[in-house]
Amino acid sequence: MNSLRRKRLSTIALAALFSLSQSTSFAMGSGNKYVDAQTGVTYSVYEPKTLLGLPTLTFQLRPCRLHPGQDEYLFASYGGAEVGITLVETAAAFNCTGLDTPHSLGNVIINGVKAKVGMYCVAANCPANKFSHYGGEISFIAPGTGYLKPTFIRIGTQGGFSLKQLISFAQGVKRIGSK
Repeated sequence: MNSLRRKRLSTIALAALFSLSQSTSFAMGSGNKYVDAQTGVTYSVYEPKTLLGLPTLTFQLRPCRLHPGQDEYLFASYGGAEVGITLVETAAAFNCTGLDTPHSLGNVIINGVKAKVGMYCVAANCPANKFSHYGGEISFIAPGTGYLKPTFIRIGTQGGFSLKQLISFAQGVKRIGSK
C-alpha cells in the first residue's frame, strides 16, 4: 500500500474515532445521572422528580449478582444514613435484586400501574398506621418504550416516612424522556 493511501486511511480512521468519542462523551456527560445511566442499560430508566426535599445520598449502577452478564441495576438513595428513601431499578425480565417479602398492605396505583405496598414488620399483626415506624416499600413493573424493556422498581424506606410520603415519591418517578 502506498504511503498516500495509508495516510488517507489513517486520517479517516482518526476522524471516525474522534467522531465516536465525541458522541459517547456527549451521551455520558449530560449532567444528569439518570440520562447517563440510560445509555448503558436496555431497560427504561425512571428518575424521581418528587424528592420531598431530600438530598441525593448515593447514585450507583451496580453489577447484577443474581444474573451475571445482564444489565447493571440502578441504586439511588435520598435523605440520610438513618432516615431516607431508596430507589432500585432493574430489568423486569431478570430482577437483579431479588424479591423482598414485606407484610402486604395491598396495592396502590402509581402512574397508572398497579403497585404492591409492603411494610417491614415481622409481627403477625402489623397495623398500617405504624408504617412510618417500621418502614416499607412500594414495588411495581413500569412499562418500557420502543426498544427499551420494562423496569422493576422498588422504592423503600427503613422508617421515618409515612406511606403517603412514599406514595408521593413513587408517583414522582418518571421515565427518562417523558414529560
